[in-house]
Amino acid sequence: MSQNIVVTNLDFAEINDIVAKIAENGAPANAEIIYGGRRNTVYRFTYRGVDLTVKAFHKPKLINSWVYTTFRKSKARRSFENASRLNELGFHSPAPVGYSEERKGGRLRRSYYTCLYLPSENMRYCDQKPDADTLLKALAAEMVKLHRAKVFNKDYSPGNILYTRKSDGGYTFHYVDVNRMEFDVDDRDKLMRNFRALSLNRDQLTALARYYAMEAGTDPAAMEAEALSRLADYERLQRRKRFLKRLLTKLHLRKETKKK
Repeated sequence: MSQNIVVTNLDFAEINDIVAKIAENGAPANAEIIYGGRRNTVYRFTYRGVDLTVKAFHKPKLINSWVYTTFRKSKARRSFENASRLNELGFHSPAPVGYSEERKGGRLRRSYYTCLYLPSENMRYCDQKPDADTLLKALAAEMVKLHRAKVFNKDYSPGNILYTRKSDGGYTFHYVDVNRMEFDVDDRDKLMRNFRALSLNRDQLTALARYYAMEAGTDPAAMEAEALSRLADYERLQRRKRFLKRLLTKLHLRKETKKK
């Protein structure tokens, strides 16, 4: 027999019953898919006049279904708690409405995270934006604030960094896909990893690093060298992963050929 665990944000009492409905029936039938990936599907829909997003996490594999029930919090729960914590610290993540988990036989099956939908842009293809340099300067200042607050975002990638424009010409940054975040991080080496996965070209990464240094009051040349070094490490890691993936694919195909 399955069991649904439902947790909601009391600030949205007028609409948070949708969390239990999603736990029972999945995303609403009229929901629009705005992202479909290997690990999750993200939907957008309107409920009682409120624009919402629900992230449906795919059912974990057998071992992970036990791990998420016994040792680790589910991705949906971490998304809800991390978004709440970010907002409490003065940063921004679309306001969390609630999350639910379906468990059966002591194992996690499906989980959902619901939050407000935020009309915004993201940092993908930042170099093609007319205000790219101003945007980079603002992002550098935001990174310094995050790091001073001891916040480490493991998924600090362009698609997960949204921004809205303020009337004074500035920007407000908002974070999505926040289930892999850490708080109270004192390890500088870990915090500096945020420079790795931003998918910026070298000129832009150099500019970002120098803006970061000026905001943080450190040496721009040293920060530039460090950021480029982090990028080189990341690129080596990605090449290694691609090589191993190709190698495993070849070995699998060879094994299948021998079977025939």
